[in-house]
Amino acid sequence: MKVAFFQFFPPTIWTPGGGEVQLRKTKEALEKLGVEVELFDIWNPKKDYDIIHVFGSTYQLSDFVVTAKRLGMKVVVSPIIYTNKPVWMWKVWRQIDRLLPVPTVYTYRKRIYEAADVLIFGSRAEALQLRRFFCVPREKTRIVYNAADKRFAEASPEPFIKEYGLKDFVLMVGRINNHKGQLRLIKALEGQGIDLVFIGQMDPDDPDYFRKFQEICKNRSWVHYLGPIYNQDMLASAYSAAKVHALPSFGECPGLVSLEAGLAGTNVVAVKDPPVYEHLGNEAFYCNPRSISSIRKAVLEAYNAPRSDKLRRRLLKDFTWESVAKKILSIYKEII
Repeated sequence: MKVAFFQFFPPTIWTPGGGEVQLRKTKEALEKLGVEVELFDIWNPKKDYDIIHVFGSTYQLSDFVVTAKRLGMKVVVSPIIYTNKPVWMWKVWRQIDRLLPVPTVYTYRKRIYEAADVLIFGSRAEALQLRRFFCVPREKTRIVYNAADKRFAEASPEPFIKEYGLKDFVLMVGRINNHKGQLRLIKALEGQGIDLVFIGQMDPDDPDYFRKFQEICKNRSWVHYLGPIYNQDMLASAYSAAKVHALPSFGECPGLVSLEAGLAGTNVVAVKDPPVYEHLGNEAFYCNPRSISSIRKAVLEAYNAPRSDKLRRRLLKDFTWESVAKKILSIYKEII
């Protein structure tokens, strides 16, 4: 079986995140099962693939997906689309789409979902949302939960402690932007006497936020910004050295960094979005990202709680890339 993976989301070309990790780790796991997987090369396009698997469903992908279908290829799409936008906004978009004489973003996204042979969602909540707002047929949808690398479960805190001289801190890994909420976390932990460590890159779509973040970090000795850490073993060690990993973002599906932290045995603070809860269950501490007091309460509860092995065991049982690859391969076999 020969499969091509394709992804195009302009901002993450410069600052890859969870979606890019999902593509790369799925590729590696499928290859271990004997599937030939290539990254689709727009400069050398081929047509001899059994399946084109597209990660993401931003409107820019519409023509690519539709054209692949016209060329007779089987197309699988992992939408990665869960959003917290209110229901009324979706309804307004749908009505505007019907009234305007030109295609809208809603139009282009709907074309993607209509053209795909199968849509693989990362949670039941994500599938339900798209079925509701884009009238996606139930029979076209499949659920494959996200995962994290087992290496995080084997991490030692010692390399990070030796390199940076920090331990028992609150950690946050992710792009630096308002959506993720680094400044909200700083405000929540002001005056608590706890070291706060940030790992991640500037979001090119939110440079003003990054400048403000840098300024605030400079004026607080207890806040440590380490930039991005590309060495995966060192990143795993950072999770292991932390007492808490917090991600008070405005929406995740589910936030791979929370899974990585959970595998490392770190107490996890997250937002109780349905896709997040489907992955972490009752083994995480949850906050309202729009409430500083809620973030503070959840982080302090997690910080003062003993480490538990329950989340690690849950993730190792059901949320590994090996499990993801087996389920995806089964879906591929359904359509060829």
